[in-house]
Amino acid sequence: MVRDLYMFSRVNEEADVIWFKVAYENTVHSEADITSFFAEKGLDIRFAYLDSSKDPTKGKYVMFTEAEKGRDIESIAEELERMDVVHTVKWGYSKNRAIQSVDFPLRILGQRAVLIRAKTFVDIINIMNEQVPQSEGLLTIIGLRNGAGAAGYMREMSEMNDENFLDLLGELFMAAGWGKIEYDINIIELTGKVRIKDSFIAEEIRDSDVPVCTYISAFLAGYISECLKKAVQVRESRCKSMGNEDCEHVISPASSGVKIEHVLRGELH
Repeated sequence: MVRDLYMFSRVNEEADVIWFKVAYENTVHSEADITSFFAEKGLDIRFAYLDSSKDPTKGKYVMFTEAEKGRDIESIAEELERMDVVHTVKWGYSKNRAIQSVDFPLRILGQRAVLIRAKTFVDIINIMNEQVPQSEGLLTIIGLRNGAGAAGYMREMSEMNDENFLDLLGELFMAAGWGKIEYDINIIELTGKVRIKDSFIAEEIRDSDVPVCTYISAFLAGYISECLKKAVQVRESRCKSMGNEDCEHVISPASSGVKIEHVLRGELH
């Protein structure tokens, strides 16, 4: 079972690790046909993913496999490319036996992205807290704008509404590795709570006398404000870094007269 976005194959250290990138016509049976082709060739799939997000009529199949040294992979690739549903095939050897699950450049929510460890993100926060005056306010503004930006993109890409916008947020948090969301929010009164299990910030900081997920609180405020077109504020009342089981973020209406544009400038009080 693949658990990491980047890993090293240790299944058979005497074999070659080979990658295939297949561009194909997206039909009902094309993905199954390509998978069957690899099976017929005795190429066990160690990692694979499909992507048709850019054009629903076309797809991309990326697969990593292991093959005995000296096997004629070029002939296999040529035969694969002759399949009716296949447009192009690229392939190569992973010299260091590395398997990775993303193309370069990586894109998340429609824009160029990079992967960093949670520890690196928290190191940046800690350095800001040590070196930057009013660092919490700066983190708040960054989180607000990031949350609103994520909401805007997801509205364009999905059928977002008042019923599902928080479910979409939960899927985003899971996909990004930020945590698992539970929520209880009254969207009319703009009150409620968002509970986050296994917050990546709290788990890295671990031991604190005060809540540490300022960035996440701000992200939630920006996201919810943009989705509902009503200004809300969010504060963290419980944090795993303080010994609580989960992190809890309390939602409330923004102060009278505060508009969304004020929220995005960090003018919540």
